[in-house]
Amino acid sequence: MKVSVITAFYDGNKYMPKYLKCMQANAKNLEAAGHELEVIIVNDSPWVQVELDEKSPDKTSGNHGEQTTFTIINQDQNTGIHGARVAGLKAATGDYVMFLDQDDSLSSDALVKHVNKILDYENENETLNFNHADQTTNCNNANNNHNLPITVSNANLEQADGSMLLWYRTIYHQKKVSDLDTYLKVGVQIISPGQCLVPRKAIPDIWMEKICSKNGSDDYYLWLVMLGQNQPFEVVDEPLYTHKFTGANLSADTTNTDVSTYEFIDFLRGENILTEKQLDKLLRMSKYKADFRRQGKVGKAILSLKNIDIFIPNLIYKIKTKTPPGFNR
Repeated sequence: MKVSVITAFYDGNKYMPKYLKCMQANAKNLEAAGHELEVIIVNDSPWVQVELDEKSPDKTSGNHGEQTTFTIINQDQNTGIHGARVAGLKAATGDYVMFLDQDDSLSSDALVKHVNKILDYENENETLNFNHADQTTNCNNANNNHNLPITVSNANLEQADGSMLLWYRTIYHQKKVSDLDTYLKVGVQIISPGQCLVPRKAIPDIWMEKICSKNGSDDYYLWLVMLGQNQPFEVVDEPLYTHKFTGANLSADTTNTDVSTYEFIDFLRGENILTEKQLDKLLRMSKYKADFRRQGKVGKAILSLKNIDIFIPNLIYKIKTKTPPGFNR
């Protein structure tokens, strides 16, 4: 199996030494198991050059591992993280892809463990037709792709003090990864696409064509569309991915993520992927949480009573997942 790791680069040279070591370590483990890795870095900050190492700062493609290809795509202009990810996806040739942020990291055996999970799934469902080459990308025909799993690992979330917080703490929480209703009432259940291996040819056309101009929720958009086309999700019950705390993570900027969410909701209207009722529910939940964050204690209480059908599922979710106070985006 061939895996493509796609990274949107934005003024990120300070992260590249650690990133390169992470990719080389994963390449070594993949190659030992008979698999292949390609790494695609999309430079979305054209005013700087990507420096993979001191010896080859201007290298646009090359071999930094025994059988690992590193390719740098230089954008003519800044497009935002969604546009950069799509540019990388169009260049990718792997059976599966991972969108890994420049500042995040993987354990050295993360990719091979994802691949093993996929192979186990295929063996358990061997009566299905697993033909990667013949899969189509028409998201209005879910049956074409339903047999290809998205694998999702657990995650360590670095805190401001350097400590780590485990994301999926309960089996209940793991099961919510593939529950569409939870995404509509509570929020996205995957911290970052760096937790996931995604079948490349199953990624829907709409996600590649209707690009979010605001950063923050293109991954939420992707998971909703793939859930809408009945894509299976398989959890790898190990924290193979680490979400680094930088003080400037996009996912922490709730204003951007809110605007990005409203944008992709408009994209999905009339597309026959989610119903209008489901999209209205998602919009109301998103606006409720945006308003909730701005309110004091009394305002929060009043707002929650007005949206009791959203508040109660979120309260149950917090208790059963044992996640910290606050709401998912």
